[in-house]
Amino acid sequence: MKPPVANSSTSAPRQWDCDTLNRLRFSSYHVPMSKKKKSVTTPDHLKARIKSLQTRLRDANLDGLLVSNPVDIRYLSGFVGDDSWLLVRSRSSIVHILSDFRFDEQIANEAPHAKAIMRKTTLSKELKKLVDKCKLEKIGMQQDDLTIAQSKTITKELGRSCVKAIDDGLLIQRAVKDKTEVKPILKALDIQQEAFKRICEYIEPGMTEYQIAAYLEYQMRSLGADGTSFPSIVAADANASLPHAIPGKKKVRKGGIILIDWGAKLGGYCSDLTRVIAIGKMPARIKEIYQICLDAQMAAIDAIKPGIKLSDVDAVARDIITKAGYGKQFGHSLGHGIGLDIHEQPVLASRAQGVLEPGHIVTVEPGIYLPGIGGVRIEDDVEVTARGKKVLSDLPKTLESTII
Repeated sequence: MKPPVANSSTSAPRQWDCDTLNRLRFSSYHVPMSKKKKSVTTPDHLKARIKSLQTRLRDANLDGLLVSNPVDIRYLSGFVGDDSWLLVRSRSSIVHILSDFRFDEQIANEAPHAKAIMRKTTLSKELKKLVDKCKLEKIGMQQDDLTIAQSKTITKELGRSCVKAIDDGLLIQRAVKDKTEVKPILKALDIQQEAFKRICEYIEPGMTEYQIAAYLEYQMRSLGADGTSFPSIVAADANASLPHAIPGKKKVRKGGIILIDWGAKLGGYCSDLTRVIAIGKMPARIKEIYQICLDAQMAAIDAIKPGIKLSDVDAVARDIITKAGYGKQFGHSLGHGIGLDIHEQPVLASRAQGVLEPGHIVTVEPGIYLPGIGGVRIEDDVEVTARGKKVLSDLPKTLESTII
């Protein structure tokens, strides 16, 4: 492919050394085991996140929150293990992680500021002991994470009057990224974009979607990614009309197209891009809808700014595609937030409520899908800033740049 064309809203390519990469991967939570027994201060960014949650807990007249979602546990403490719970008290800076022997050393490395309790019995029984010890009268539970069986077990152990299923507001809180979150997303983007350049040099007619997806994911790993943000989509020719196509045995051909939707994960944070490439020449019908999608995407990105309605950003792209006669072939929302999860708030959709705020990082990905022919989707990641927006990805996307 041609070298990337610099985008006016992006900075120069970022340079990362091995030390920086490791700091991003393990974040600011990792400390040597030799410091395990020393008192460790909670990092400032975690203090701010916990403080925001505590305000909501006090407003709800709750003494604490049982955090069971592993992603939220990581967000609030830095601990990335599983089969564990986190207790945040509404009036204490100390957080407790309920876990077991498998994660003892890991917690000491990733969350040395937390009080770790290695359970000898069930999580619910250990929770009961901790609630009694801290003299908590009523705690919240994450209503969208626990199973019905888990909720019943906790309620039985603590008593119905002691627990309440709530919306803890963490989805909305996590939507606004702080500086420590933007950095790993930027690095994940660097990794996935470099992997894409390598895949474009690797692809030859006759290769299968399987082979291309495998090589792409290998390159992201070799460049330092923790893994993929989601299973990579590699869809050749007519398969590209499937928005969530699964790579298979279909072979790519000269004069055909390939839709690639892929992402890298670093330090738990996801990136997400989509490009369409053509081998030698792009078919006329695909070329037509490609330019429509590109025009729609660029107009939507240009509209992004603090305070604009989520639905209005979606409408900008949707109106262009509809006026071109392909409104019914654009059947999904325009974009979504990214972060520790690949799909986060906010959502750019016609029915979405709310507005964009500084700190939001969203995808912008209009698409047109023609069954039996193929499809086009073009996707970039955009950060909402105090003064407008910043396009974080800079892979070329002109019609000319799609040809390999």
